[in-house]
Amino acid sequence: MNLKGKVGVVTGAGRGIGRAIALTLANEGAFVVVNDIDLSAAQDVAQKIVSMGSRSLAIEADVTKPDPVEKMMDQTLNEFSKIDILINNAGIVYDEAGPTAKTRKAFAESTPEDWSRDIDLILYGTMNCTKAVIGHMMERKSGRIVNISSDQGRFNTGLKGLSSYGAGKGGVIALTRNMAVEVAPYSITINSICPGIIRTTRAMLAELQREARPKEYEYYKTMEKSVVAAIPLGRMGEPQDVANLAVFLASDAASWITGQCYIINGGHVMV
Repeated sequence: MNLKGKVGVVTGAGRGIGRAIALTLANEGAFVVVNDIDLSAAQDVAQKIVSMGSRSLAIEADVTKPDPVEKMMDQTLNEFSKIDILINNAGIVYDEAGPTAKTRKAFAESTPEDWSRDIDLILYGTMNCTKAVIGHMMERKSGRIVNISSDQGRFNTGLKGLSSYGAGKGGVIALTRNMAVEVAPYSITINSICPGIIRTTRAMLAELQREARPKEYEYYKTMEKSVVAAIPLGRMGEPQDVANLAVFLASDAASWITGQCYIINGGHVMV
């Protein structure tokens, strides 16, 4: 998948899936704008990309607000003159550490603020970023947009406390399909990816710090064992698994694919 000379914007790219996507785009030859609410994390990824021999720009922007998003796209165009690829990845991270972390809460206990936070970031964030770039892509009659949704947007595997999260992710899938129809005449494709259970940054840190933090390490190993038992392919997903699919959908090899939702979960649920 040769992306040499392409310009991609990846939101929420400071860690996890977004980071893996940004690095994989760069590895395929793309110039990458690394967006994150945590500027330091974005800068770390951008520096890594530059060390790989590519060009990169780290931008702190809150995707829930249209103005910062529009400024981010303007910065990108000023630096690179075009935007070929948009990966809408920014979202909520449940039961984790970090600026977008959140604890699961039962629907009956949820508040309007809980719903606003999830819907604003997951659904409106995707809409804001796409709205800010779609006119440019239509003028150029070219573009690839990949929205990172979740399998919780399509079905539930028994997890509780994810009503607002699932509603937002389901909205992303519906938005993907409806937008794809409208922009298809401009040779723009829009697809979504629905990852299952992915090994998180915190779990990876627990692995690295198992001697210093044995209790946390044991907690994650026990949780991983129970999860893996329900996955036919016998392992949890890695951020790189999602990145590989996202970069394929962002390439010319996927030019006849649009409006689709790709489930990537090791066979945990098969539909």
